[in-house]
Amino acid sequence: MLPTVYFMVYRVDRIADSVLRDSGAGRQGAIGCGRETARRVEAIEAQALAAIGVPTLQIAETAALARWSGAPLAETLLASRTISEDVLYRALAARLGVPFVTRPVQLDARADYGAASSAGFAALARPIEGVRWLAAPRGRAMAALLALPDPSGLAITTPRRLGASLRASAGPQIAEDAALRLHQIEPRLSARAGPSLETRLASAALLAVGAVATALWPQWSALLAWALLTFAFSAATITRLFTAAATFSTDEETPTVVDRDLPVYTVVVPLYREAEMVGALVDALEALHYPRAKLDIKFVVEAEDTVTFAALATGLPGVEYEIVVAPPGAPRTKPRALNIALPFARGDLLCIYDAEDRPEPDQLRQAAARFAHADRGLGCLQARLAVDNADENAIAGLFAIDYAALFEVANPGLAALGLPMMLGGTSNHFRTQTLRDLCGWDAWNVTEDADLGIRLARCGLRVETLASRTHEEAPIAIHALFNQRVRWMKGWMQTAFVHLRDPVALWRNLRPLAFVTTLAAFVSGVVSPLLWPFFAVMLARDLATGALLSPTSPLDYAVATCALWLAVAGPVAMVWLAVLGMKRQGLGRRWPLLFLLPLWHVMLCLAAWRAIHDLWRNPFGWAKTTHGVARRRAPPQRQDENLFSSMAMARATARPSPDRTTTPASS
Repeated sequence: MLPTVYFMVYRVDRIADSVLRDSGAGRQGAIGCGRETARRVEAIEAQALAAIGVPTLQIAETAALARWSGAPLAETLLASRTISEDVLYRALAARLGVPFVTRPVQLDARADYGAASSAGFAALARPIEGVRWLAAPRGRAMAALLALPDPSGLAITTPRRLGASLRASAGPQIAEDAALRLHQIEPRLSARAGPSLETRLASAALLAVGAVATALWPQWSALLAWALLTFAFSAATITRLFTAAATFSTDEETPTVVDRDLPVYTVVVPLYREAEMVGALVDALEALHYPRAKLDIKFVVEAEDTVTFAALATGLPGVEYEIVVAPPGAPRTKPRALNIALPFARGDLLCIYDAEDRPEPDQLRQAAARFAHADRGLGCLQARLAVDNADENAIAGLFAIDYAALFEVANPGLAALGLPMMLGGTSNHFRTQTLRDLCGWDAWNVTEDADLGIRLARCGLRVETLASRTHEEAPIAIHALFNQRVRWMKGWMQTAFVHLRDPVALWRNLRPLAFVTTLAAFVSGVVSPLLWPFFAVMLARDLATGALLSPTSPLDYAVATCALWLAVAGPVAMVWLAVLGMKRQGLGRRWPLLFLLPLWHVMLCLAAWRAIHDLWRNPFGWAKTTHGVARRRAPPQRQDENLFSSMAMARATARPSPDRTTTPASS
């Protein structure tokens, strides 16, 4: 038997269809089946607003905005901030003659909380004075409610209060789904169980065979290990070189999408102990050039983080913002927070931002246009991340160079070649339904972005990059940087364990080239940081003794050739990506930091070995990066898209900072 909430949603939806049909507008009327149909839908919505007491002049002004944005009349009215959500829904309750609820109520926890939130209707756990249903209608559902012949049994509340009541009532179920949904549906793709029994047995057997072979045939064992590492490091190096070369192709310009055709866009911002970032964050989100009536911005905070909650509650300027309080549960990770928000997302598209992010104002428009003109095979758009405090100290500068190499060169190159990409942790843009089909993020993986990128590829979906940039704050202290990299390394190890549980299945899911480059990515991100110091010491020893340059046998020639190839090609590939990325993000003045790259890689080596310890002792522990510590964050500037023209770069660098009203404010 279906939950009762479905019956109520079905009943109101049928009434809405009837109202629109009687006026000459079908179910598709609200999305553009001709001007006449749109006018009839608008007239119905205007009559509903007039019926609950909204002044005629205000309705007319709102209707003009709604025609331009393509949003429902009531949503446009609320987004204009000329009337509060409480006033509008209290007037609706008065017109219907039903109670208006302002306090939390216990709802039926057996219902599908995601469907109830989307429909704006939920059943009470127990009837209260004859009231059995709580409603917070949006768009045409408001007109449908006014057309109900008998609204008795209903109570009205605001959409944000309905969402809060749903999360409070279904808290345990929401927490369980957020943490375990992927693990329950496809446990082989979740990091919760750690390495599989087969992986552990195979690893133990490999180590045992390696130990015996080393004891019996040390020279041949060393040669075999050398050959395997040479192949792995060569694959990683060649992948870097080809991805860098692929970024010199010219991207086609995507046609723009007019406001009325833009979809509702959900923005999810997970926050934990970020009260000091709330003001700058809201400024950045306010600067987004997107119809406010089509924005659905959700801040996810933990239940005990009352300081961040209070800062948000007193600083949100419009109804498009909503605070989602995560119910208690484990693990305490960012992907779990994202999974909690996902069922409540109203948008057709969804993106992730972090607390310190300052996206370029037109980023959502660019992403919406790309999705509108792409086929269903486009699974994700990764915007480019840029550090805006690179001048603060050497640590921030090196971090900025690393980001520039990754997001300006490596990721665009992988996208151009159609290869799998490990996503960044922010500024990812998705179709919401794609995320739901993939069961969201793996709550047990501390680099959920890298894991999701591989899962998208395994499902036949591609990841592309977006030219728009999001400006971020780099760590300025060595301990903050080190802890962050330890978490990243640990997450990449988790991702490798998960997707190599069944290498045959990974091979079948990916094309052969994609399979090889994915292995190369694991080598580059996990194996290379662990082992490059040993390779460097052996190389230095052989150079000092002259053995490397004076081979005496064909085998020695082969070993010396491979060693020299890696000694030259590896650093060249890394420096080339860094130099290209620096040029494209205007970091040329920081070129002296290139001489510190060896120290950067020493830090990565130490972080990788520490990550192994953490993976053993605390696999799901989340080392949070503290934001808001930068003292010098440059105002974001839009770089010219012709990245290879020195004249264009000079013009972009000389361009004055945009006005505060149209760009994210500096912190």
